[in-house]
Amino acid sequence: MAAATIRPNQRGHILDVTLRIMSDQGAAKTSMRQLARECGINVATLYHYFESKDALLAAVIEERRYGARLAEPPEIPAHLSVEDRLRLVFTTVWQGALAEEPIWRLLLGEALRGEPTAIPVGQSLLDVLRPGLAAWLAAAIPEVEHPDAAAEMFIGQLFAGFVRHIFQPDLDVAEIERAGGDAIAATLTPRAAP
Repeated sequence: MAAATIRPNQRGHILDVTLRIMSDQGAAKTSMRQLARECGINVATLYHYFESKDALLAAVIEERRYGARLAEPPEIPAHLSVEDRLRLVFTTVWQGALAEEPIWRLLLGEALRGEPTAIPVGQSLLDVLRPGLAAWLAAAIPEVEHPDAAAEMFIGQLFAGFVRHIFQPDLDVAEIERAGGDAIAATLTPRAAP
């Protein structure tokens, strides 16, 4: 097993180790005792930082500060066509999600297994993702009449992309990104009046 990079603070180190272990084996198969051992601390110290495994999983997600990250819309050049701006927003979302792949794999896997801990954590992530994406779309592509509905389509393509990524591991993620961006552009681009 590869050694985890140790952060200068204990709490951060615990969160890093938790993400690595839980994304590999799932939350249900991860015990607080195992996490403490992997962190090089005793169980009492782990409980000093986190009262339960549920709280620990929630903290792993909260540390990512998705709400704050989504508050800043990406720089999307206004001179681009609507289709290209839609593709660029999707590319930004897709690449951001890929950078956080262990989190997504953990939450999706736990939710599919019906792990009760993952459901509220995943819901809170969606609760910031939907309005954040809608705000990005409203700012970058004012031609989209219904940014809330468009955000739902982006989330759908994001999840579809992850499913393809998991079930077609040899498929280049750039191809998944292109296909998702093209689907969104084809669906959400306003039609010109006849």
